[in-house]
Amino acid sequence: MIQQTGGSSSPLQLLKEGSSGPVVKQLQQRLQEKGFNPGSIDGVFGLGTKAAVRAFQKANGLEPDGMVGQQTWKALGMN
Repeated sequence: MIQQTGGSSSPLQLLKEGSSGPVVKQLQQRLQEKGFNPGSIDGVFGLGTKAAVRAFQKANGLEPDGMVGQQTWKALGMN
């Protein structure tokens, strides 16, 4: 699970298409756990991950912009 550093006022990083790294892999794993297939769990935020994020956002009453910001992290239970 992703943990914040620096206190509760520091938001988790914004992820979007083109982002990569361990945090993206954690995002992909969480999306898959919640029933939203991101495609390969490879740590690269590509089209499959973006589509899964948008579907998750839409299903949870969020703006389906395909980017993972504070509200999406919270809905994923990763805040």
